[in-house]
Amino acid sequence: QKMSEEVAAPPLRLIVREKDSVSLYTGVDSKSATADKKWECSEAPVASSHSGEILAIPNKSAVVVVSTATQKELYVLEEKGVRHVMFSPLDNYIVTWRSRDKTLDDVSGGGNVAIFDAKTGKTVRRYNQKSVERWPMIQWSKDEECLIQMVTNQLRYYPKSDPTRFSKKIDQTAVNSFAVSPDGKYVIAGSPEKNSKPGIIAIYELPTFKKVVSRSLFKAEDFAFKWSPTSLYALAHASAEGDGSNDSYYGISHHYLIHADGSFIEQLLFKTKGPVQDTAWSPDGKAFAVIQGHMPATASLYTAEKNTKIFEFGRASWNTIRWSPHGRFLLLGGFGALQGQMHFWDAYKRKKIGVAQDRMGPKYYEWAPDSRRFVTATTRPLRTVDNGYRIWSYAGESKRTAIINQLYQASFVEAATGTYQNKPMSPRLKGRKVADLKAPVVKAYVPPSLRNRGGGSLAVQMRKERSESGPTRILTGQKGGKNVEKNRRKRERRRQKKAQEAAGEKNTADSRTKDAPPKADVKTESKKPVAEKVPEASLAQTYAKKVKALKKKLRQISQIEAKDSSTLNNAQKTKLQSKPAIETELAEFEKKLAALS
Repeated sequence: QKMSEEVAAPPLRLIVREKDSVSLYTGVDSKSATADKKWECSEAPVASSHSGEILAIPNKSAVVVVSTATQKELYVLEEKGVRHVMFSPLDNYIVTWRSRDKTLDDVSGGGNVAIFDAKTGKTVRRYNQKSVERWPMIQWSKDEECLIQMVTNQLRYYPKSDPTRFSKKIDQTAVNSFAVSPDGKYVIAGSPEKNSKPGIIAIYELPTFKKVVSRSLFKAEDFAFKWSPTSLYALAHASAEGDGSNDSYYGISHHYLIHADGSFIEQLLFKTKGPVQDTAWSPDGKAFAVIQGHMPATASLYTAEKNTKIFEFGRASWNTIRWSPHGRFLLLGGFGALQGQMHFWDAYKRKKIGVAQDRMGPKYYEWAPDSRRFVTATTRPLRTVDNGYRIWSYAGESKRTAIINQLYQASFVEAATGTYQNKPMSPRLKGRKVADLKAPVVKAYVPPSLRNRGGGSLAVQMRKERSESGPTRILTGQKGGKNVEKNRRKRERRRQKKAQEAAGEKNTADSRTKDAPPKADVKTESKKPVAEKVPEASLAQTYAKKVKALKKKLRQISQIEAKDSSTLNNAQKTKLQSKPAIETELAEFEKKLAALS
């Protein structure tokens, strides 16, 4: 029976979106993995339904909905310029967002956010959402029994029977964040502090909007909420840009564990200073993982019931937590500004089972729905070079690397819960030793023009290049490049001049020894040396320049004399003392100049 279930499980599929086309790959581990079909697309992300049965592919003029099983087009949503698309939890609805555009609003009937029926493609509702910053501003419960929408200073409740009209509402001033519990019984919302009034975190019971618990707090501008999968607990994150002392680059943040029934609310406190890098609930909802502190940061596991630390994973350069869908495996990674280190753990046994590193600076990283594969992708537009994706096993083994020149997305097609079995670690990996990742050796920077030329250090390679091709020309556009080249030429000329003078003196001495003339002639010539005459015009020009320079110095001295003597510095006092000598020198040169005229 188990084997039949394994055979029935669909193969993993990977969505690969390039600049103008998107492909669906099967056999993601294999080097020969191929795409069955390609579709035209825009730069907007492709969305997979939670069941993995259909894909929504935005292109420049519409959104094409296709079947992943047959790869045939099901229908087209006539919505132009879509930049974001998502499915409701049970895949009954498709939601799209595009920028506000009067022409498109007139055609569609108004509203840049559209909700479509996922079975028929018909429009269910439209409304306006100016900014995509807090997308989406609507959330369903996991069973889609209710829909909550956030508007200005208000939360609205829409029943399953009619998603176009709200039946209840609650006013909360300046509410800017919210989250619906998976079971649809609660909603948590946050409002920032304003005008010396504290911020507020509150939990309401649905559908009555009865307030269950609230907490006031200062230094709270933005919020992020994470419900446990059981809907019994919520993690609340409040942050502000400034911490008052300007000591922290990260600003200030508060983290709370709140029980949905209001019986327990406690701030998360840590022994070490530093920001909370990430938090994530385990899929069973009984515990949550936290990475906290400056690098190397500490990763720990806490109970949901009493906020008690039950395990510490250690300290490393990590800032990301990813639980596998079944909760058996856990990845602690260092992405973004860090160097792509990945630590794979068996969460059941609380044992590290593998380490790996993706040095290509991945911007996307997520588990496959079977919990056996993990993908990292370096994508545009955040990175325009070294695009591609890598597939890893649950223990950090590299399974496949694909280099794609212009990659915008590489993500697994989702699958419904229960599609894949919760398999334990393979017996072949049991007992193997897992070494920690060593810090990379930092090497001296080598310019691209000097790379792959052999040799040792950069200096050795530059000397080798100069010996082969002569002096290297330094571009004047570089800082100091013109002066460096000019000084180098001066030094070269001085060396050549000294060498010539030394050679000339030696040759003169040798010639006098060998070919000496009679003594009488030598005395005669020494008494009557030949003098080189300097043109009078040239002397007059030299004297005139000297007179001009001396007069300028005297004018500067006159300006200094006009100042208060108590305010003069040492340089100015020295210049005043030189006035008599300058006047004497000026008189001499004026006399010489007059004699030539």
